Amino acid sequence: MAKHVLTGGQSGTLRRGLRDTFANQYESQAEQTKLALEPMMLTGLPSDGEMEYYAYYKHAPYPRYWPRGQEVEKAGFSAVQFSCVNYDYGIEVEWHGNDEKDDQIGMLRNRAGDAGTNFAYSDTMAFYDMLLGTANFLPSIIGNAPDGAAVFATTDGAAAARFGATSGNLLTGTGVATAAAIRTDTFNAFEQFGLFQNNLGYPLFPQSVLDSGYIVLYGQANEAIFTEAFLQSPSTNIAPAAGAVAAQNIFMAGGKKIELRATQHITDNDFFIFLRGTPYKPFFEQTRDPLTEQIFDENNSKESARSLLRSMIWHKRSGYGVWLPYGVIKVNN
Repeated sequence: MAKHVLTGGQSGTLRRGLRDTFANQYESQAEQTKLALEPMMLTGLPSDGEMEYYAYYKHAPYPRYWPRGQEVEKAGFSAVQFSCVNYDYGIEVEWHGNDEKDDQIGMLRNRAGDAGTNFAYSDTMAFYDMLLGTANFLPSIIGNAPDGAAVFATTDGAAAARFGATSGNLLTGTGVATAAAIRTDTFNAFEQFGLFQNNLGYPLFPQSVLDSGYIVLYGQANEAIFTEAFLQSPSTNIAPAAGAVAAQNIFMAGGKKIELRATQHITDNDFFIFLRGTPYKPFFEQTRDPLTEQIFDENNSKESARSLLRSMIWHKRSGYGVWLPYGVIKVNN
């Protein structure tokens, strides 16, 4: 990665008399964004190697009728294995020692240190890469889920209806031109969660999970229409015709627990619905080497003593992967 050098001509903080009134205006909000991921992504799984191998058992058999005088019926279950590779992530920020000494607001080193704080946002960047099928932060587009299909797919790796429901976790939407269209597609997704089955054909989620609530993630440009779809109260400005009543908001009337989240990471009309109560989240992060910081200056570096350049280097090694994504549905518009 390229170094980012702060010099007197670039930093803009060397003029005498500057005050620090606005020095913190760019302070990182990375920790808050990391907390926001918790319902959708599991972070901090331990790792002690170049890569980690995971395995899970498919559902154990259900009880069956046992006729008197006959042997009990036998049934088995299988396991699935998948892996996740750890990669290095890092950044270096470099500045001239004179700039630090002449910095009139005394914030140059603190601002350089924010590059380390921003590592908390790395999980968010990885999350959107996995969600959207991009590689803006990750070294490559994420591979298939453990069932052999992409993150969002109508069928699994064996060409069967994914999670036992036609269309799997990839639904075709009807657009976002109207609030009514969004409401219809959202309820289709709610119904789809309820249709998901385990590998033995039984309901995947108990009612308590289906009642746990949802997160609806959509593009920032669609803020107004999604707010109208989910939050608009019944109108009282209706024609005084006989028997006329105000239409109710079906989400409010149904008592659905819905959290709306607009994001600039989504730049089209697709939206995503996460089921909060799933025991395992669709995405995960494993930490091989936690974040470390190294500071180099004239006291510990011959190069710095010769050039008067100081720097901070941060490093973290971790891996990102996809679990069975039955906790999220994409509405494809």
